[in-house]
Amino acid sequence: MRQQLVQLLYGVSISSDLDSGNVELAERLILNAVLDGLEIGRAGIWLLNEENTAIECRLLLDRENGKEIQMLVLPRDAYPDYFKALDTQRTITAVNAHTDPATYEFSESYLTPLNIGAMLDAPIRYKGKMIGIFCCEHIGGEREWTEDECSFIGALADLYGRALSAQENERINAELERANLHLEHRVVERTRTLEKTLNELTEMQEKLIESEKMASLGNLVAGIAHEVNTPIGIAVTANSSAKDKLTELDKLISANTLTKHALLEGMNHLNECIKISFTNLERAAKLISDFKQTAVDQSSLNLLETQIKAYLENIVHSLVPLTRSHNVTVNIDCADDLTLITVPGALSQIILNLVNNSCVHGFIGKEHNVIDISVHLDDEKGIYTLCYKDNGCGMTDEVMHKVFEPFFTTKRGTGGSGLGMSIVYNLATQALQGEINLASQPNQGVSVTLKLPINIA
Repeated sequence: MRQQLVQLLYGVSISSDLDSGNVELAERLILNAVLDGLEIGRAGIWLLNEENTAIECRLLLDRENGKEIQMLVLPRDAYPDYFKALDTQRTITAVNAHTDPATYEFSESYLTPLNIGAMLDAPIRYKGKMIGIFCCEHIGGEREWTEDECSFIGALADLYGRALSAQENERINAELERANLHLEHRVVERTRTLEKTLNELTEMQEKLIESEKMASLGNLVAGIAHEVNTPIGIAVTANSSAKDKLTELDKLISANTLTKHALLEGMNHLNECIKISFTNLERAAKLISDFKQTAVDQSSLNLLETQIKAYLENIVHSLVPLTRSHNVTVNIDCADDLTLITVPGALSQIILNLVNNSCVHGFIGKEHNVIDISVHLDDEKGIYTLCYKDNGCGMTDEVMHKVFEPFFTTKRGTGGSGLGMSIVYNLATQALQGEINLASQPNQGVSVTLKLPINIA
């Protein structure tokens, strides 16, 4: 390539106008280099419209007449052969623009009035797609375009792509700043809500512990943290993920490697994080609100030596009004002399909640209802198994997977607190230090199996 062309290319490549984000400055810089390097009178930048039905002039410099031209539009249907040549994404080198198969359509309306004899059109590619052309117009007769000149105009077209990238980065930076500011406001707002919720939770715990009337909820107070922790934890994780994504996008921008796909993915990720944070913080606030209106009795959770069968019989006897009204027969299978040091209050609350669940949910509209409670000791494993079964209507998989969730109930609005099975789970796993498993199918009843240690630490 001629030294003059190399120098012009170098001057354009190091110009701050190219990476300023102001594409108009870059267009003027590049077109002036085209005019100087090719020693022609007219040069312009033309971009295809979104529908690919026309090519529109961004800027055309006419040194012959001292003019700048914009907003010219050439429709595809008026110049089909020219657009056909463009569609091949190749450089058009029209030595005689009046007779060349790609440019002859302009002869009468454009070339002749302006005394244009030859044309060199180089495609502008951006992100792998041809988006327009550099149009170089020679005033006068025919002109042979050299390989150096074609390479020169092609290199300038690549530099124009760099200017477009800078413009897009500038726009993305502005959008990221707005998104970042918006996200920071949302995070501050959600954090404030979170702090308020945690403060309310702390106050509620203190009131529950101090209030004699609410002493029966002592175990539930310990479980509130677990109930509320899940949505709060998700919200905190979402906020952290959003922060990481912003950091990732900032790095891509700094490295000038941010793509549209990465931006869209990042924006979608940020929107999703905001939605997740908002939804879970609302859920946490709702849990606190519901908890204020909930009163579920629980017994003392002290360790005592307990004769298991007699204790279970006492519990069942206390529930006779409930079981009789639902035609329920309760059978207990347990060794008479089985005595354990355990937490009888936890066992009591578990049986109370399970029986109540069976009556309220499992036995509605059914007769000949049966509950079987069995206790078996396994000295080798150091555990005993308490199995509770009913022959009620059972559960679907969807209900069974949610049944231990706090405040989940299929009787919303009819008096159900949605805390019964959550309390059962917490008592079994925390107070009794064991594990609980649930099995059920529609119309096949429910089976709840608790595996509990003989010796509680």
